[in-house]
Amino acid sequence: MAISIDKKLLKRLRVLYVEDDDTVRADLAALLSNFFDKIYTAKDGNEGLTLYKEKQDNIDIIIADINMPVLTGIEMLKEIRKFDKDIPVIFATAYSDNEFLSEAIKLKVSEYIIKPLDIKELMIALDSIARNIYHDFLINQQNKELKKYKEIIYSNNMVIRTDKKMIISSVNDTFCEITGFENSELVGQELSTIKYNENDISIYKKMYDCVYHNKTWNGELKNIKRDGSYYYADTTAVSLLDDDAEVIGALIIQKDVTDKAMKRRDIQSSLIKDKSEIFKKSKESVSELHQKINKLNYEIEALSQELEKEKHQKDNYIYTLEKYSLENRRIKSELEQAKNMSAASPEISKKLMLLTKDNTDLKIEIKKLELKLESIQEEHGKELKQQKVNYEVKIDDLDKEISSLKDKVEVLGTVESVSQKLAYWKEKAKNESKKVEKLEREILSYGDKTLMNKIFGGK
Repeated sequence: MAISIDKKLLKRLRVLYVEDDDTVRADLAALLSNFFDKIYTAKDGNEGLTLYKEKQDNIDIIIADINMPVLTGIEMLKEIRKFDKDIPVIFATAYSDNEFLSEAIKLKVSEYIIKPLDIKELMIALDSIARNIYHDFLINQQNKELKKYKEIIYSNNMVIRTDKKMIISSVNDTFCEITGFENSELVGQELSTIKYNENDISIYKKMYDCVYHNKTWNGELKNIKRDGSYYYADTTAVSLLDDDAEVIGALIIQKDVTDKAMKRRDIQSSLIKDKSEIFKKSKESVSELHQKINKLNYEIEALSQELEKEKHQKDNYIYTLEKYSLENRRIKSELEQAKNMSAASPEISKKLMLLTKDNTDLKIEIKKLELKLESIQEEHGKELKQQKVNYEVKIDDLDKEISSLKDKVEVLGTVESVSQKLAYWKEKAKNESKKVEKLEREILSYGDKTLMNKIFGGK
């Protein structure tokens, strides 16, 4: 089975190898140099102790034989443990004596391997130690970061510590600077004693409940200062736990946001005032707009009635034209008959002359009616165009007023129905404008030259 070794972790480490057998020492050192960053070697316990004292900061693991001249591995480690309690050590020996094993345990030896060394067993032991060293390194790094975070929090925020019953046990210097209280004045007091009078105590009860159940509480509190004034604090409360994960107190972190809170309240007051003014003006504007719309509606209705009247008058003229046209055709027919008979009778000739005169008079009358109809069409066509332009201008003005009012109404969020009514009147005004255009086209259609040529027999 392949050995699972993390070579990257091993390469981070440096090893001191102490062995009195020159051949064994050289062979194993050469092998280990393939895995570790640096291998230091010593031929006995005394040399190993001296080398470790010199290179202590550059050595992460010690591998040592127990039975060596001058100083044994046990004696060397006893001296090392006087100034370094934690360096990991692996002992290798040809004996499995219980006395050695007992001494090794007392000296906190990481592994105890019987010679001849099993390289697989040794590498597994070294890999395990390397992982533990790396984990310790990560924990130390995290602790350093946590220490920095703690320093940042304590230097930039107000910090209060309490016990399990939310009794204040300490406050930091930042808290004292902002509130004017001394640490000694607050220690032993319940946390809620620093609340401003108008604050509801239920807020603190909710905070306490979160702390008791190991939950984070966040909120804004209005607290009292020593001189009786107050401050607003963005507050976070977290539980403090013992080794058994039992709640033993709370850490309260506060950030002074008084300026921000006051600005927010000023803005809210201004908004309320502005909304009131806008609402009042909107009501006035809506009333004026209603009056304008009603007036426009009345004018549109009057124009519709006038158009109906003109249409009726136009129909009368058309009817008269058709009547005279029929009469003209009848007289023409009689004239044709009279011409055929004029040579035969003076009386008929006389009658023909009368008919010709009547026909001429009728043509003159028809021409007058035609001119009058054209005059009426032109006059009312211009008037309709002018009325259309006027109402389009009025409609555009109303569109702008409606758009302005809609913007104001959207800010208020309370007069949406006004926008709907305005949109309704706007649409109605456009529809009436379309009716005007339609009536204009109908009137102009009666002035078609082809129709007039047919009526008066033009060429």
